[in-house]
Amino acid sequence: MKNFILRCITGLLYIAVVTAALFTTMPIFLAVFGIIMLLALNEFYKNLKIKGYSVDVVLSNALAVSIYAMPIMKYYNESLFPTMLSTLPLVIFFALAIFAVELLRDDEEPFHRIAFSFCGIVYVVLPFTLLSYYKIDNAMIDEGFSSSLMIFMLFLFTWSNDSFAYCWGMLFGKHPLCPKISPKKTIEGFVGGLLSTVILAVIIALNVKVNGSIAEFVGGAVLIVFCSTLGDMVESKFKRYIGVKDTGKMLPGHGGFLDRFDSVLFSIPAIYAYWNLFA
Repeated sequence: MKNFILRCITGLLYIAVVTAALFTTMPIFLAVFGIIMLLALNEFYKNLKIKGYSVDVVLSNALAVSIYAMPIMKYYNESLFPTMLSTLPLVIFFALAIFAVELLRDDEEPFHRIAFSFCGIVYVVLPFTLLSYYKIDNAMIDEGFSSSLMIFMLFLFTWSNDSFAYCWGMLFGKHPLCPKISPKKTIEGFVGGLLSTVILAVIIALNVKVNGSIAEFVGGAVLIVFCSTLGDMVESKFKRYIGVKDTGKMLPGHGGFLDRFDSVLFSIPAIYAYWNLFA
């Protein structure tokens, strides 16, 4: 019971921080999600260390910051695409520095560490950078609130799927969805989460003034459910590979930041492409 209460309090604080970051000023949004990105990235590297893969954390974090800064440069210079590339030399420098440092180490497996360094960048940094780019790009054409609302829908549909899939799975779950990776997830839970999230999408489309038809909202909800489930599975497989229950302990009752954002990481690039095609 104590753990359940703690989990609820942490969950409410997590939702409050994300929502506040979305609907306040751009600097707060960029700072909050930038900090979350770095915390999640370093959780990823910390877990790899358990398996004996110690990457160069300083250079990897420097590379992460230089990539995340690309859309920020566009926003603060109020110009077009070329300004984003102003940090590209830093991105290239830190990427090559990782290669150089790891290869020059007296170690038999430098390419393992190089691969894991860039895996963290692709897995964590690129999705958060894309999220910031979407927010900034729309803010520059006077649609800041609209972009905040759409990003909130991304999180809302992800939370909806996670919550309803858990409830449906607890009540009706009998057939494992992927027993070798996540034994507790069931087909019934997945279907229940999908149907519940689609219903939520229809309700929002009918009652909230946002861009897009009901069909587009339902399509986005379905895409988010599939991608968030995939993201959850990938992180479950990663934890099984490492041999841990949670990726961290910074969020009491929930584990680490990767445990909370694993579903969103896979949804961001997919829904961004979807918005560009249909929104």
